[in-house]
Amino acid sequence: MCRNKMHIYIAVLCLVAVSALIVGCEGSAAKAPASSAKKSGPYKLDDEGFITNWLIVGPFPNPGEEPNYKGFDTDYLKGYGGEENYVPANGMQIAKDDGTKVKWAPFESIDGRLINFFSVEHLGLGADVTDNILTYSACWLDCENDMNVQIRVGSDDGYKLWLDHKLIGNQHVYRPAEQDQESYDIKLSKGMHLVLIKVDQGVGEFKFMMRVVTADGTKAPGITVWN
Repeated sequence: MCRNKMHIYIAVLCLVAVSALIVGCEGSAAKAPASSAKKSGPYKLDDEGFITNWLIVGPFPNPGEEPNYKGFDTDYLKGYGGEENYVPANGMQIAKDDGTKVKWAPFESIDGRLINFFSVEHLGLGADVTDNILTYSACWLDCENDMNVQIRVGSDDGYKLWLDHKLIGNQHVYRPAEQDQESYDIKLSKGMHLVLIKVDQGVGEFKFMMRVVTADGTKAPGITVWN
């Protein structure tokens, strides 16, 4: 009798273990990394190496006054792995502290080199939403070969820039955007590289530009863009 009870007990434990394993596998599948999401592209850099196709999400609040706007150092992606670990995807939603949600969506610049956030329709920036805000923009650079490049940025106002989850640029400034205000020497390996940039806005214009070039300022060869 005891032996039969022992067999039943072991069988129940095995059933529980198998059930837990199945549930665990289903949970993992439901939380598949966003990097597995289908990307759009490839898009070309323009003739001067500017990236004109991006995924963009926002706006997020940027409370305070110059030079102490608070949003610049607020991680609005903290509930999703944080800015350094985040992987975006078209259609992915971000919940804000006020309970509203914003969604990543693609944008192709109609202003050439400039990404003018007031022209990004899905951000909904109207006459009553122009100041004290910020956005995130992302894309992937797909390199045919290993190469040395420069990523050059201009912004209105400041920005934080991550490449492959590493912070490579941090400019907490208040200025109009001009071409090549900063330049970062980067070695890119063959394959995909995630670019994430956070741009903040005090008052006035709200835009940025980014290009990928060789040391002499010409468009880097063999690079396409995905989002």
